Amino acid sequence: MLYSITEQDKNLITQTYVEYKYRFTIMKKHQVMDSFESVISIGGYSIDAESDVRRTLSLTIYLSPNEKNIEERINSWMGLDFVFETGVYSIRDNDYIWYPCGTYLLTDGNTSYDATNNSVSISLGDSYVKFNGTRNGQIGGAPNIIIPAVNEDGTRNILRDILTTIVKQEGGIEDYVIDDIGEFYGMAANNEDYEEYRKNNPEWNTLPYDLEFSVGCLVSDEISGVTDLYPNIQKYFDVYNTFCCGMIPSCDNDPITLSNDFLQKILVATNSESTTYDIQNIKNVTEVFGMTYDIDRMSETCTSSENVYHIELEDYEKYGASDYIAFTANSDNIENMRFQINELDTIPIYYEYTTDPISPGTIKTGETHVLQYKNIDDIPRFNYLGQYQPHAICVLTNDDDDPVYTKQYFEEKYNCKNIVFRVEPESPFSVQKLGVVLDVKTGDVYDNIKSDSVAIENAIYDNIKTSSWNDIVTIETKFLPWADVHIKVEYQKQQDSEPHQYIIKSISHNLEGAATSSITMYRFHPLYYTYSVA
Repeated sequence: MLYSITEQDKNLITQTYVEYKYRFTIMKKHQVMDSFESVISIGGYSIDAESDVRRTLSLTIYLSPNEKNIEERINSWMGLDFVFETGVYSIRDNDYIWYPCGTYLLTDGNTSYDATNNSVSISLGDSYVKFNGTRNGQIGGAPNIIIPAVNEDGTRNILRDILTTIVKQEGGIEDYVIDDIGEFYGMAANNEDYEEYRKNNPEWNTLPYDLEFSVGCLVSDEISGVTDLYPNIQKYFDVYNTFCCGMIPSCDNDPITLSNDFLQKILVATNSESTTYDIQNIKNVTEVFGMTYDIDRMSETCTSSENVYHIELEDYEKYGASDYIAFTANSDNIENMRFQINELDTIPIYYEYTTDPISPGTIKTGETHVLQYKNIDDIPRFNYLGQYQPHAICVLTNDDDDPVYTKQYFEEKYNCKNIVFRVEPESPFSVQKLGVVLDVKTGDVYDNIKSDSVAIENAIYDNIKTSSWNDIVTIETKFLPWADVHIKVEYQKQQDSEPHQYIIKSISHNLEGAATSSITMYRFHPLYYTYSVA
């Protein structure tokens, strides 16, 4: 949950003179155990959207020369919460306005006491260090820990409920906001008709299979085991020390939080901008392989009559729920194609998650394709899943009518039918500018992909991460204590003729001397959008 930035907050930073004050309150649950204000020197204070430990900081605390039992005092801080706040002096109010900057714990191996200067230097990480083994997080009690997909009473486990149980029981967290997560088309950000999809697929947000962990695993392992089932899920602690889990925001419809005029005013110098390209990690063609289907029944012999494919299977007397059926087609499909096993009913073939019949020519003669039987609201259907293994290609191009880099070119080069073009006319990372730079995704979390449609969405998301998100600029401004990641801003680079929209990726605050913020942003492009498949 982000802090809501107001005009007053921005006006404080544009005062003629900005004065900051910092304070730490050391808490044991809701009880104040210790506090520091104006006797501290804060070095680095960082926020990183790509890390589960989103906030880290280091500081030096200067103690009284007469302080006794210093080691005992330091030891008493172990396991306690450091609540960090920043105050900005308001000339108009003649008082400090205080902002939450997160809750932290001491991290191992980074605490030292300087007896000469009577100071203590410490490093801290936010509350996620309770999960990942830095300060805590190991789970014991059994040789193997299994999170079942199906309970003993036959009900399926919902992902949000599983995460809630892990966070509360294993992590000891009381404050949390965990969104309903699950299959791609069941998420509101991905599908305008998500409610209809949820209705037709009631198990969209349930655990697809058992998760198993070894004794001594971490709370973070269990959390990641759930969130890694699907792409684009984030988990972190916010500035209010609330555990948050949900989709990374697309920011597509978000307002511009910080305008170009505001950012230009608070730059610390005219050369406070740098543009970097991580050349090694820039990729413009993303190839995704999903799981190999565990086929229930297979037939290499198929006949067709008008719009019906027909196969024969021994000992197959009725259609089974979620059966995976593979067959080798004897002809290209035509409109409104149906499928029949033995003398059972003919069933329509639809694109997955829709009631749209597959387009003519989707199934090719001599190719082996996979269908999955579903019965939704007593209406049977076969979902078209593709070939034996979900396979998709996403290409970043400047022009989808390029005469060289056509969809046919990529179909033949990678033996893949599912080719998606992302068109960004001005991108410096396209296949026209760099040639083909391939990034292959397979195994691990990609083994959770069970259809071509989800492979396509993963390919799009990964392609954006390895291309557009590398269009990065870093600016140095006055210290912004309320700034956070995943907010949309507007900024005009020194070499550009007009401002563009950016998303804040990370912030590194330097609070020694004149406090400044080094803000790293990537060029905004819609994360989810419509596309056409070859």
